[in-house]
Amino acid sequence: MKKIGIVGTGILGEAVGLHLMEVGYDVSAFNRTKEKTKRLEEEGAHIVDSPKQVAENSDLVITIVKDADAVREVIFGDLGIMDGKHDGMCIADMSTVNPNSTKAKWGERWADYKTRLLLLQVLQRALVTKLPAHLSTRAHRC
Repeated sequence: MKKIGIVGTGILGEAVGLHLMEVGYDVSAFNRTKEKTKRLEEEGAHIVDSPKQVAENSDLVITIVKDADAVREVIFGDLGIMDGKHDGMCIADMSTVNPNSTKAKWGERWADYKTRLLLLQVLQRALVTKLPAHLSTRAHRC
C-alpha cells in the first residue's frame, strides 16, 4: 500500500498527511475548506474535490473530521467515500468521536458495503507533529 487519503485536514489531519508523505506515501486529501489543504499541497499532496475522489485514489482512507455527523457525511453522503470505494480499500476513522458510536450507528452499513473499517481513537485535542511509527509501518496490513 502506497496510496493513502486524508479526509479532514485540520490540525491533526494536516500533521498525519505531512508525516505520511515524509515516510514515502502518496497522499490525496480533501477538506471542505480548501484553504486548510494548502500546506499539504505545497508539500506534494494531491488535493481533490470530494471524499469520493480521495477513495478512488487511495488504498487506505483516513477520516479526521469534527463529529459523528461529519463522519457519516464524508463516508455515506453525496460524493462520499463509499461512492468511490473499490476492492481492497480500507477506511480508518481517526476523528475525535467515540468509536463505539461509529460502530453502533453504521455497523450494518459496513457489512453491506463489504469495506474494512479501523477505528483509531483520538482521546483529546493535540498538536501532532509525527504519526507514531507503529501506525505508519503497519498501515499496509489493513
